[in-house]
Amino acid sequence: MKRALTTEIKILQETNQDLQTKNGNLIEQIRTLKAQVEARTQKYERRISQLEEEVKTLQETNQNLQAKNADLIEQMRTPKARVNAKTGEHEGKISRLEEEVQRDKTASKNTEALTTEVRILQKKNHDLQAINDDLIEQMRTLKAKLETKIRIIPNE
Repeated sequence: MKRALTTEIKILQETNQDLQTKNGNLIEQIRTLKAQVEARTQKYERRISQLEEEVKTLQETNQNLQAKNADLIEQMRTPKARVNAKTGEHEGKISRLEEEVQRDKTASKNTEALTTEVRILQKKNHDLQAINDDLIEQMRTLKAKLETKIRIIPNE
């Protein structure tokens, strides 16, 4: 009986050691993933900030161009000869305005995509934390079982 209990204790100790090693590995993996998530989050936050600044700049540029466009429209109401002379110039400016508006739209889509990716990374981080918590609870349960079995063995 004592041999069987001693053998079981050894097995449980080995199992406990294996679980502690696995838990340590999992904790290290979680730390690595957390660091990666944090690095990516910071990278995306910086990129989002850059994109927000670009959007602000483009909006200011757009406002300036809209004001210029309004001026050009006013100039188009002037005599036909002046309008004909400025037509090529106006078309170039309008083309640039349209390109800037398109860049604004693209920047907005990029910001949305980055925000979605950040949310996904946050969800993954949360899931990993739940797994880690579950592993810790399993380790505690095994430790309690081991301690109970150790107490059962009488001292000789």
